[in-house]
Amino acid sequence: MGLNGVYITLELAEGLCAKRIDSMIADVASKDIFSKLDEVDLKLRMKAKTHGHCTIKYMPAQSSVNDIRAYCKELEVKTGRKIDFLCVDYLDLIMPSGVKVSAENVFIKDKFVSEELRNLSKELNVLFVTASQLGRSAQDEIEFDHSHIAGGLSKIMTADNVFAIYTSRSMRERGKYQLQLLKTRNSGGVGSKIDLDYNPETLRIFDSSDGGEQPQRQSAPQPSGNDIMSRIKTASKIVEPEELSPLQKIKVDVKGSQLKALLGELKGN
Repeated sequence: MGLNGVYITLELAEGLCAKRIDSMIADVASKDIFSKLDEVDLKLRMKAKTHGHCTIKYMPAQSSVNDIRAYCKELEVKTGRKIDFLCVDYLDLIMPSGVKVSAENVFIKDKFVSEELRNLSKELNVLFVTASQLGRSAQDEIEFDHSHIAGGLSKIMTADNVFAIYTSRSMRERGKYQLQLLKTRNSGGVGSKIDLDYNPETLRIFDSSDGGEQPQRQSAPQPSGNDIMSRIKTASKIVEPEELSPLQKIKVDVKGSQLKALLGELKGN
């Protein structure tokens, strides 16, 4: 029946997050959500029959990992549904719960938060996804590396997989995004790039349609000799010459005699 998950937002309101997710699932532009409310509701109900549940929860910035842990366990008890994935938006707004760290020491703060979130994902046995901002040095860059992530290597060392999302003005106009693999713990994909398509109306990113194998055209069967002869026979028609009228014969004879006289005069001269 699909996966059940929790989306923790520490920045946007729950209603705005729900609107964006509904737009992606229903494939309806965000600006048309309320004008096409019945259509969106029908599509979401149809999806719910074969998919799991996603719960959106707003928490204030500077919340701790213990707050997230308490909410997830309370939700499992109330609904009776096991959480399969957890998404936190986003890591930079969380404070560590096990130790007091100065907000100015970003490296140490992110190190403790990353480790606590990883421990939480292991404790709940869920797929965990979060995000982080890039530093100022990455604004004019085309290819990213570990130094461009705000907070430094403390997040990179704890994560299993790290993806950087790149786009430019020209790419957005063409509806393109790019994933750059900065770290993959269990594969050799570091340095790889994945091109994706982007719908600016629904804010949905999906597999790119470019670069795929073009379907091979099937060549038409060659006609045999008998087929060619039969086509020639059916298409060819013998046209009988039309019988000239007496008037047309007289005109032809007159023009012919005049031509002979003209040629004789030329020879005489």
